[in-house]
Amino acid sequence: MNRALPLVELRVPKAKGPGEALRVALINPPTITAPRSFSYYGAVPPLGLAYVAAVAREAGHEVQVIDATGEALGSTLTRQTAAGPLDVTGLSIPQIVGAVDPQTRVIGISHMFLHQWPLLKDLAEALKHRYPHATIVLGGENASSFWAHILDHCPQIEACVLGEGEHTFLRLLDALARGEALTGVPGLAIRAPHDHPDTGRSGAPMKTAPAARIAELDALPRPAWDLFPVDAYLDLRRSGGVDRGRSMPLLTSRGCPYKCSFCSSPQMWTTRYQRRSPERVVDEIEGYVERYAITNVDLNDLTAMLTKDWMIEFAKAMIDRGVEVSIQLPSGTRSEAVDAEAAQWLYRAGVRNFCYAPESGSAQTLERIHKKVKLPRLRASLDAAIEAGLTTHASIIIGFPHEGPRELLDTYGFVLRLALDGLDTVAVMVFAPYPGSEEYERLLAEGKIIHDELYFYSSLLRSAGATRSVHPRWTAEQLARLQLGFLLSFYGLAYARRPQRLVAVGKRVLAGRQESVMDQFLSTKLAQLNPFARKPKAASKGAPRARPKAASPA
Repeated sequence: MNRALPLVELRVPKAKGPGEALRVALINPPTITAPRSFSYYGAVPPLGLAYVAAVAREAGHEVQVIDATGEALGSTLTRQTAAGPLDVTGLSIPQIVGAVDPQTRVIGISHMFLHQWPLLKDLAEALKHRYPHATIVLGGENASSFWAHILDHCPQIEACVLGEGEHTFLRLLDALARGEALTGVPGLAIRAPHDHPDTGRSGAPMKTAPAARIAELDALPRPAWDLFPVDAYLDLRRSGGVDRGRSMPLLTSRGCPYKCSFCSSPQMWTTRYQRRSPERVVDEIEGYVERYAITNVDLNDLTAMLTKDWMIEFAKAMIDRGVEVSIQLPSGTRSEAVDAEAAQWLYRAGVRNFCYAPESGSAQTLERIHKKVKLPRLRASLDAAIEAGLTTHASIIIGFPHEGPRELLDTYGFVLRLALDGLDTVAVMVFAPYPGSEEYERLLAEGKIIHDELYFYSSLLRSAGATRSVHPRWTAEQLARLQLGFLLSFYGLAYARRPQRLVAVGKRVLAGRQESVMDQFLSTKLAQLNPFARKPKAASKGAPRARPKAASPA
């Protein structure tokens, strides 16, 4: 299922004559957040949709973008759900429907996250009712993994684009323009025609042939940000990382060569890792500085900066060209390539926030989830990053179904060692089986997953407290208490060891500035609880922090 696919060059077909260009509406849905949870992310410019808009326009199609989040960042409604009330920021469904050009032939909706599904189902139904002749297509991470459920439960959606969207979406548009069946378009999930031999029933969800990965990422046009209300995001300082000013999202690579059992990445990207040239990445950053006066870049890669050579080449290009912005890696990366030399180069290039993703401190759990990380090496990398002046973060998952008390204690001990080592912040999340992952498929086969709102919102809430547990021994309430215990232990020990950090966090939050994930979390929660909270101020790139004079790491 997750075999490597061949690479192809992206050749963008140009519209050759009348009738071949289609009117296309691309929709970024409203942003859903959970103020009463540990989740602290919010609205960000939709990078994937901006790439799709760019290639569709370059191919000659008439592209309309409806960024339902960006067009109404100041508007928030409450959506009542089985998991509790959630905030929905952006245009309402009637407003989105009313904004679509009546002559639109294809409506593409970005579907990145599982928790979007209930709202997107309502949106697709409303769109189809208003525009019955338009073809509605979903694309993105969750559409690539959850396609069977989507097509089974929402007849208004005709297709899901699987994986990398640019090439497949263009082929879909070409097939619709020519009146051809979508069964011949690689990389789609559709409903089987009545005479299709590969399914047991007509109309059953099916996949077409696999689509090849794009071989040369540098050949893609830049994201079509001119079609989006980018300045609305920038003016309100909305980004996917710590608020360090006007921030733009950016990709330096696509895919991940690993196959962690809890991750749906192989369904979206296979395991082929493709990266851009450092020079082209710096070109793009430089362009954003000139056009949008940005002060920060968030690298949204699944696995950013995988090799030391690429890191140093990128850092040297940033330094040589005098591009002065801060850079964050909020999604996490591998630790193997980040030694003292690499960390120092990254800091000189502007990298300020660096995230590690060990997920567990148990060797047995790491083996079961196929996480190929060496914990001693990660701690050595962390030490080098702190020495260089980087603000560090790590992500931990507890409550895997196969995890027992011994594995949990190992992870708890590892989290405490990270606190002693000097890690700035940690996120401890309760395991949620994500569609397309190995863990999800196994639990689904065992009948342990119920597709309802408690499940759909489980990954958004980042805690089992408001959802159900899939663990054979621990209840949702027990897992929530364990999560809280991990967090209190880490921060209690970390701030007891380095009390000056706690004082600094308090000062920054009161001053409306952010440098760490703790600043981001507290500022986000205060803003969610108090709409009149102070707007954050940008943090400067600053000088390296003094290395604390403490005992050797535990």
